[in-house]
Amino acid sequence: MVEILSTMDTSKSFQAIERKRALVIERLQAAKLCQVMGKEPWSLIHNSAYNQCDNPCISVIVTLFNYSEYIYECLDSISNSEFSDLPGQIEVLVVDDCSTDRSASMVEEYMAKSSLPICLIKKSFNTGLADARNVGLKVARSPYVFILDADNWIHPNCLSILYHTINSSIYAGVYSSIRRVNHQTREEAGLISCEEWNVQKLVECPYIDAMAMLNREILLKVGGYSTELIEYGWFGWEDYDLWLKLAQDKHSCKLVSKVLCSYRVHPTSMINTTNYYTLIIAKYFSNKFSDLVKNYWKSDKLFGFEQNEIFSLPQPEEKLEYKLERTEKQLEHTQNQLESAEKHLQELQQQMENNLHELQQAYTMIAAIQSSKFWQVRNNWFKFKKLLGLADGTEVKI
Repeated sequence: MVEILSTMDTSKSFQAIERKRALVIERLQAAKLCQVMGKEPWSLIHNSAYNQCDNPCISVIVTLFNYSEYIYECLDSISNSEFSDLPGQIEVLVVDDCSTDRSASMVEEYMAKSSLPICLIKKSFNTGLADARNVGLKVARSPYVFILDADNWIHPNCLSILYHTINSSIYAGVYSSIRRVNHQTREEAGLISCEEWNVQKLVECPYIDAMAMLNREILLKVGGYSTELIEYGWFGWEDYDLWLKLAQDKHSCKLVSKVLCSYRVHPTSMINTTNYYTLIIAKYFSNKFSDLVKNYWKSDKLFGFEQNEIFSLPQPEEKLEYKLERTEKQLEHTQNQLESAEKHLQELQQQMENNLHELQQAYTMIAAIQSSKFWQVRNNWFKFKKLLGLADGTEVKI
């Protein structure tokens, strides 16, 4: 009986997640439609320091969603960074993914008092981490971006060391060792991102975190962060996907063997939700990154799983219901556009009919004037005046 109830609970949880996924996909489509129609689905709020920062050398992209408890510590860690040896200023782009707590208003309060160039980007749709980072990439004005989530923080020398490493090299990205910290006790819980760049190891399993400095131009060329992953699973694979895209595009990255960042370890539902789909995503990666698999896969591990686990699954396809939902939305949008165009055409037609009616009235009035006795007398007078002028060569004045 307990087993049956557990299975039922799991099924309900999965159905709830599927509904959430469908909503995220719908919001992503809505955001894309806004851009197609020439309107960016976000608004910008910035302080005076941001307006005066014309040529930043680093853009710190902070993704924010309901982290009012941590956002001040995150922003303070950027403010306390060492900037003296940098060739220019840094800018901070806080991308708020439609937070429902006080996060966004807290950022506005912070930026009003700060001398740090800060821009708050308030998204119109909650579309997830990958899309939020892509928005930051689009707004960024510097050649290098540093990716930071609002619940983590950086050490004072982080930006300076990573900047000089990437600026003096051809690396697409540079990353440091990251200290994991318990969110309650503040005790250290080990290190992550502490191994050298190795494509073979990357194909075997994810081992590099998101906190890194990246070449913005290269990042945009590989397509930024992948938003299509939500069609196959849940959030949580964006960073791994990006490192794999850089590797498949034959870019190299570099480890700085110093602890420059701290990662907050706290309970999160995302990990539990992500676990429903990990194997499906890994299967999707086996097709998406087939060149890497062909050239670098040397062990039984592939994308964090045993090979027999991955290849026993059919290739994942986007669910038909999501395709139908999006097609219906697109048809509805097209229908609305057609109706709007038809209404505009009717208005133009009515306006033309009104103009034609006014023109006909004018012609009727002219015809009436020309057939009147006054008009006949006027015409006869001009004829008589012309004859007098021809007779004696003088101009007749009345």
